Amino acid sequence: MAAWDDLRLTLARLVEERPGALTRSPNLDGDGETPPYPVGLAPWAEVLARELHERFGDQVHLTVGALPYPPGRAPRRPRPARASGEPALLNPGEAGAELEGPAVVRSGHTLRHGLLVRNHADAELAIATNGMVTASVVDPRTGDVVGGYSGFQTLPLVMFRVPPGGTERIPLLVGTASFTPRLGYAVPPGSWGIQATLRLVPGRDVREQVARRTPVLPLTVTG
Repeated sequence: MAAWDDLRLTLARLVEERPGALTRSPNLDGDGETPPYPVGLAPWAEVLARELHERFGDQVHLTVGALPYPPGRAPRRPRPARASGEPALLNPGEAGAELEGPAVVRSGHTLRHGLLVRNHADAELAIATNGMVTASVVDPRTGDVVGGYSGFQTLPLVMFRVPPGGTERIPLLVGTASFTPRLGYAVPPGSWGIQATLRLVPGRDVREQVARRTPVLPLTVTG
């Protein structure tokens, strides 16, 4: 238990001194689990991951953002493969989506923004969410998803309703964890795109959702 006691004190100190760096850990009030202990860090915390790895080695299973640390290590829980078919784009004759304002975020950090959804149809537009929609970061040249939000989210059902001809602001969550090792642990500074999937509810049954992608919208990632 010596390794667990040392790790628990180290992580508790990390929580106090570097707020937001620790995204996942064993129960620090418990007696410990069987090593390796799962420890998740924010995408910007690669230096802290290096320090933990040098100190605890194989006693910890480190994740920085969405990727395992050190590079090349197999993930504890591999990301599920993406479906072969992508949702269709929003029909501009029925609805449109744009950012509330310029989207600018530091590399490795998270942005809470707003998505303005305009209803161009003659009927009410209902959108099922968990209180927000989460964007993916895409390469604007290819449309490939390269990053996004890697943390946990609660899953309440929160409906947003847009009347015909109206506009509704939906909270938008933009994370910059890299999903591809070639970019490192965080989406690097530069001009990127973001794209969100909206769950449209055509009737009263929320189980009958239709997924539609927004256009690719501009994102600036700073250093």
